[in-house]
Amino acid sequence: MRFKLPLSFLLVAITIGACKRLDKLVSFNLDTKDNVMWEKAADSLLTDTFPNNEGVFYISEDFSFNNYEKFASNNATSTTVEDVEHFNLTIQIDSGATNFSFLKDLVVYISSPNNLYKDTKLIELADPDPVEDFITLDMLPTNEEFLNIIQRDKYRFRTEFTLVSPMPDSVFMSYKMNFRLKATPQE
Repeated sequence: MRFKLPLSFLLVAITIGACKRLDKLVSFNLDTKDNVMWEKAADSLLTDTFPNNEGVFYISEDFSFNNYEKFASNNATSTTVEDVEHFNLTIQIDSGATNFSFLKDLVVYISSPNNLYKDTKLIELADPDPVEDFITLDMLPTNEEFLNIIQRDKYRFRTEFTLVSPMPDSVFMSYKMNFRLKATPQE
């Protein structure tokens, strides 16, 4: 009986401390929009004598989660994010092509510019609708994987696909990701 009183007091103190910490969390939506360019793939990929040589891949420039105003307005940084709920990735053609009819087997990865974490598959689509100029899919990583990615701040996209017809000139795309974040504001 003598040990139950201090133990219960300790549990109450931990619960109060945890509640105070939760009171400090801010919750906000983060909608990223990153511009990515796909340079024109050579038409010779479709006509050369090398079998299965139609694969194309692009690596984007580096981006930073901390560059988004939502972090500053909530007095947070990507390193103070404690919880992530991810939704979808939308790839939209901005210019250079009118639809996705020139490709199949589209896969997009998110990776670290300095190889701090492995490439993580964001989306995979075998046959995009050839008449659409955008693709929206739920992202594949778990919320825990995204927490790790966001906390490291810097990221880039690696996009792979199979060329099925001549590609138009360079294609400019918008990659948009949607999240609900909880972070600890900086004091």
